[in-house]
Amino acid sequence: MAVKNERPAGAPEWYRLDNSALIYPAVMRRNWAAMFRVSVTLTETIRPDVLQQALEDTVRRMPTFRLSLRRGLFWYYLDLNEPMPRVEPDVLNPCKKIDKGENGGYCFRVRYYRERIALELFHSISDGTGAMVFLKTLAARYLTLRGHPIPAGEGVLDCGEEPRREEMEDSHLKHAHFQRIESRRESAAYHPAMTREPVHTLSVITGRMPVEQVHERAGALGVTINEYLAGALCYAFCRLQKKELAGKKQRPKPVKISVPINMRSFYPSETVRNFSLFVNPGVDPSYGDYSFEETVLQIHHFMRLRLNEKYLNAVLSANVGNQKNAAARLAPLFLKNWAMDIGYRLYGESRYTVSLSNLGVMKAPAAMAPYIRRFDFIMGPPRTNTHGSTAVSWDGVLNLTVASVVEETEAERLLFTELVRRGIHVLVESNRNPY
Repeated sequence: MAVKNERPAGAPEWYRLDNSALIYPAVMRRNWAAMFRVSVTLTETIRPDVLQQALEDTVRRMPTFRLSLRRGLFWYYLDLNEPMPRVEPDVLNPCKKIDKGENGGYCFRVRYYRERIALELFHSISDGTGAMVFLKTLAARYLTLRGHPIPAGEGVLDCGEEPRREEMEDSHLKHAHFQRIESRRESAAYHPAMTREPVHTLSVITGRMPVEQVHERAGALGVTINEYLAGALCYAFCRLQKKELAGKKQRPKPVKISVPINMRSFYPSETVRNFSLFVNPGVDPSYGDYSFEETVLQIHHFMRLRLNEKYLNAVLSANVGNQKNAAARLAPLFLKNWAMDIGYRLYGESRYTVSLSNLGVMKAPAAMAPYIRRFDFIMGPPRTNTHGSTAVSWDGVLNLTVASVVEETEAERLLFTELVRRGIHVLVESNRNPY
């Protein structure tokens, strides 16, 4: 039975969805929602009773996670939950849509398995950065309750402090300055023709590799690790498309990688809600075959052109402008949902082949680090696309994960064998053969 608790001090009773979050409820389907998962594996077996107490302490500290999605006349909104969420055992196929009424109406779930604590959440609540703050705070509180005191810092919040308004703000509205509005128009991208798995089946394949080896290979080309990984992913899907079109008189489509940009890198923001934008670098094989190095450099130059505050603010302003448009604000919710669903079809997954979200190198307080074995990051099933990829690093090891909703694993094979061919040692794991 859910436990009741008072409203956290300083937390409003309801929240408007942040600007990035508005799209996700509008494009939900009966069996699909935009979900993702972050997890931490500790050095000791998880005790569910202690984890439950740690979860209750964490949601009191982070009230923007203590919410249920509600349907209003003009907008969806987030309503504060009094009952506490409950921890639950982990499952083989993660990131299933959270059904209405499940887990007390929360938009996230916390799961455990052996030494692992996993947080799965609906994207309307937070992005990867905010989710990792919640996960690290939860794990730190768990360790503290187990007799290993962990101080705040390095993305761990103090559960003894009151929530701060800066953590709850919609930073999109704060930083959009409308000097320029950037159009979203771009060409459609290649999507593999593959056999879809039964609904709620998510194939998860992770390649574990030394960060230093990836850094050396990226540095040799003068690119970042993220650009190198995006280039490797793009190259794998270019080869996949070439195989599909062999013997056919059909023009290849652009292969594009959707890369989220953490806007906290450009603006002072402490929000644990969404604050990300997306860019779609790639190559167009209709111009000819690109080598691995050429593909990586194409990604690099695109990212150098786009990753500047002025361009990103134009994209940010376009998104916020749509929200503030008088006609849009007065339109009833069912019309907004219809319009946003059309927009998602035109400018969403159809415009990229696969996503790559990289949380970078994880940090933790010095007292916490000895109790952490690894972090993992998994993208939930896409609505129409076939694959989503993620990366996160800890203790010198980079975990590159490809999640898919198809039977074939050719894209993953092409990706990881290419990295191995370039001298990167890759250990492959899968939920088809769980570790």
